[in-house]
Amino acid sequence: MSTPQPPGVPDRPAGEAPPGGTQVGTPPTSVPAEEAPPEEDRPSTWQPMLWVKIGLLLLVTAYAIAFVAENGQRIDVHFVFATERVRLIWAILLLLGVGLLGGILLSQLYRHRRRSRLAKQPRK
Repeated sequence: MSTPQPPGVPDRPAGEAPPGGTQVGTPPTSVPAEEAPPEEDRPSTWQPMLWVKIGLLLLVTAYAIAFVAENGQRIDVHFVFATERVRLIWAILLLLGVGLLGGILLSQLYRHRRRSRLAKQPRK
């Protein structure tokens, strides 16, 4: 009597071993792994894009440090009811933050208005 085979597997005669050299019901034997190639035969581990990214990161860091150092002089910032003497870099960073916050809020306002206009239109 032969054992049923899953679909797509050809039938084998009853005493024949399955492919791979193992008998039915016995654990498969491990196939010996290939030996690692000698050091000179291995592919190069030189990664040019990694070095480009590291170089760009170093350049950006150096530029940021130079930017802060060059903008260290004190300036007068005139608010509506008061005047403060602050370093120029803090004024620049404050304006950058105000600009980012304003951009985010304006994009949300635009998105809200656009969605409300689309909701009022009849669907096709």
